[in-house]
Amino acid sequence: MKAALNKDFAYAMTPMKILSWPVGTWPLQDYNIFSALRVIITSCLLLLMLTIVQSEMYLDSNDAEKNLDALVILSCGILAVSKVIRFRIRPAALILNFTSAVEDYNELRDDEKRVIVRKHAYMARVTSVSMIFFAYFSSILFITVPMLAEKEEKNVVNVTEESTSEYPIPSENVMALVKIPKNLYFFVFIMEYLMLLFTSTGNLGSDSLFFGITFHLCGQVEILKLDFKRLKIGSERTREHFNVLTRRHIYLINLAKMLIDTISSILAMQLFTSCILICTSGLQFILALSIGNIVMAVKTFMVLTALMVQLFAYSYVGEYLRRQMEGIGDSMYFCNWYDIPKSVAKDIIYVIMRAQEPVFLRAGQFLVVNMETYTSIIKTSMSYLSVLRVMVNG
Repeated sequence: MKAALNKDFAYAMTPMKILSWPVGTWPLQDYNIFSALRVIITSCLLLLMLTIVQSEMYLDSNDAEKNLDALVILSCGILAVSKVIRFRIRPAALILNFTSAVEDYNELRDDEKRVIVRKHAYMARVTSVSMIFFAYFSSILFITVPMLAEKEEKNVVNVTEESTSEYPIPSENVMALVKIPKNLYFFVFIMEYLMLLFTSTGNLGSDSLFFGITFHLCGQVEILKLDFKRLKIGSERTREHFNVLTRRHIYLINLAKMLIDTISSILAMQLFTSCILICTSGLQFILALSIGNIVMAVKTFMVLTALMVQLFAYSYVGEYLRRQMEGIGDSMYFCNWYDIPKSVAKDIIYVIMRAQEPVFLRAGQFLVVNMETYTSIIKTSMSYLSVLRVMVNG
């Protein structure tokens, strides 16, 4: 059993550790100089990328295609550095939740409960893999497009003419301004690709960390519902067992609130930028199709898909967390409460009442994030996209 529990723990935690440890936000790490160094390196790379992209937009504001790419990279970079710094500066909620998860796995002895935990670990894995796949594939496309563009340019332009080198992120004018030697082109190319990878890992990797522990929390709520249904009836220890379960309920609610407070301010910025980027990426996708640029259309489609998957993941997790918390009241109602001593049966009412107070994932403590929010954002984005398309065609 111990070997099985260790295997389950590794199954659940390894993907989150792989994505968060390189950027220094893994909650179960030793918070020493080495972890701080990883955060500093990540933050410096992201801030350097933001500076380069912002400068490039200032130096060349006429290239619409390049500026749309720059806007995507700029927004994702700001989100990435915000999440990395936030998770590093205020890690208390994540540390407490992950420490609690370690204790949950150590105390797991029931096969039925083990299946529940494993199912939620699988849900976390699917969510993480879906987001990271689209993010990393988009980063690869940001490399592929400049390579193809440069090859095509060499075939078309006269050899005697001087051509400008292409880079993974919009930075041609900045590199020309600082006079980067041509023999360092490959080094700069690799550094910019690393910036894109750190952007994907800092942004969607941090999301995977949050989703993973939230799904584990939902699994613990599912186990609590099972324990409430199994409440010992007609036993002298009914009151004691009931008190243990109610304390566990309060503890899980506090863990959920701590997670929500950690992500709340960043989530408001996330929803705002997602709405803008879905509009701009959708417009870029339409323009790429209209001129027959298949490579650009594929790249934009992957970016657009990554944004939609990320937004859907937040909405689904918020909806799932709410339903799981509200399900505590249903589990209490369906237990054999009519056979429980009256003193305990009266307290069941308070548990049901407490379960009716929904635990919402909120953005900025004012906007509830659930599937209804996802639908609303998609509708709004499509409306703005239609307006932009009409303006461009007009």
